[in-house]
Amino acid sequence: MSKRPRMAYPRSLFGLMGESVVGTPLGDRLRETEIWRIWPDVVGAPVAGRAQPLRIINGTLTVAVSSAPWMQELRFMTTMMKEKLNERLGSEVVREIVLKTGRVQLPLTTEEAEPLPPAPLTPEIRERIEAEAAAIMDPETRMAFYELMCATLQRQPNGQ
Repeated sequence: MSKRPRMAYPRSLFGLMGESVVGTPLGDRLRETEIWRIWPDVVGAPVAGRAQPLRIINGTLTVAVSSAPWMQELRFMTTMMKEKLNERLGSEVVREIVLKTGRVQLPLTTEEAEPLPPAPLTPEIRERIEAEAAAIMDPETRMAFYELMCATLQRQPNGQ
């Protein structure tokens, strides 16, 4: 009795579903949904921050663009974007790209999602802040200035 070949683990549900529906209309729709996943890699971060796919119907991909200048720039790039998308998808999924002015929501970056904890300030930096704050006559304003400077410098990568 021969053994079956060892299956590579773990396998994604998307991969398993994709294999079972190849050549069906559902398989084609699943391939179309890959556009949203690969979009930032295909067009690059600067463009992905200003343009996002909205929908794809019968091979026509509608892309929301944040402003008129970006739309003008992307008009010259639609052929290249279409070719790169289709190359990554493995077949001609996108036949046409239509640009539309619209709201583009930027994805959260790790910096926005999780702020860095405040870094401790060295005694020298604290002395420098105190010296600068000493010129402020009003004690309440002086304290607010001191706290603001400390908080600001604690959030900077090098603390200066």
